[in-house]
Amino acid sequence: MNKPKIEIYTKTWCPYCRRAKAMLKSLGLDYTDYDITDNEELQQEMVERSGKKTIPQIFINDEKIGGYDNLIELVSSGGLDDLIEFERPNCSEKDWDLAVIGAGPAGMTASVYAARKGLKVLMVARDIGGQVLETDTIDNYLPEYGTSGPDLMQDFLKHLRNYKIDTLFGEEITDINPQPEGHILLTKSGKKIRTRAVLIAAGTKKRQLGIPGEHQLKDKGVSYCATCDGYIYENQPVAVVGGGNSGLEAALDMAKIATEVYLIIRGEQLSGDKSLQDKVNNSDEIEVCKSYQTTEIKGEQKVESIRIKNFNTGKERELNVKAIFIEIGLIPNTGFICEHLDINQGNEIIIDANNKTSIEGIFAAGDVTNIKDKQIIVSAAEGAKAALRANEYLS
Repeated sequence: MNKPKIEIYTKTWCPYCRRAKAMLKSLGLDYTDYDITDNEELQQEMVERSGKKTIPQIFINDEKIGGYDNLIELVSSGGLDDLIEFERPNCSEKDWDLAVIGAGPAGMTASVYAARKGLKVLMVARDIGGQVLETDTIDNYLPEYGTSGPDLMQDFLKHLRNYKIDTLFGEEITDINPQPEGHILLTKSGKKIRTRAVLIAAGTKKRQLGIPGEHQLKDKGVSYCATCDGYIYENQPVAVVGGGNSGLEAALDMAKIATEVYLIIRGEQLSGDKSLQDKVNNSDEIEVCKSYQTTEIKGEQKVESIRIKNFNTGKERELNVKAIFIEIGLIPNTGFICEHLDINQGNEIIIDANNKTSIEGIFAAGDVTNIKDKQIIVSAAEGAKAALRANEYLS
């Protein structure tokens, strides 16, 4: 096939830019990276070509693909295969010992441990690295102090490639069909994967508000990453939803460049670290709206205002803002499995001490489960443990 021309406009600190580049690398695709961080000429070029200010912006053979979510949708739907005559492995032709769902710390570690036991392993993941890719500095994962999330995940991926592990990245599992002699995984693009055992390490995703206007105005003022998109709204009024660390950090970041910042929280008090609370409370640019819920995001082509309602008084307010940054935590990626497995009220997969789920031959590890500590090192260890128990099950 002819080598495709892939271009991507990025900024150095953008987590979704890192995700997009990691995905292209994992597929063995070369690309030209235009870093627009301090380059106004390239920024203008990107806006003229894409019609958008959000990053990343991706082009394949001069055709506009869009941002990271657009790239993943293209890959998972099989559209990339058609666009550049890209040949994906036909996983339907093989039977696997273990299918690992997810490519974060738990999934990658599980795959390595399973491969070392001689199992025929397939790793399936919508994207690579999980939430770790959004972490700038990691000081508590040995041995390297102060590494970054992207660097750590590249090290994981490099290590992974020393073993015979088949990968299917950019593919989304939509259902699992449990069978007496194994299980069948169904993917968004229509693939069927037969496997003797399954290990779910699908991680988490950003929680949404689920209110009118949120979906329609996504990337048009609705954002889940102030770090990525905040710069677009310099000298404009914005809102941030969320009283935890992520929400407080987003509000403080936006207070440096926005004209007004409304911080909307459901409770009577902020819930983030005391040091962040003090900074927010002492900021003249941040108005904390306590005991309010956001009920609607309004606008035609872009965000024009939001409506909020007080839990105690029923009072409603309309805030004229140009963007809303939603920072209300994470939810486990269990939508494809919750009809089959036992899950708790937080939609986490319930596992026992051996990482077994409620279905024979299906194991789970990491942040997608009901373990208490959501830490990189804990997820990696849980992945290793789950793989060892899966090997015992298959022996």
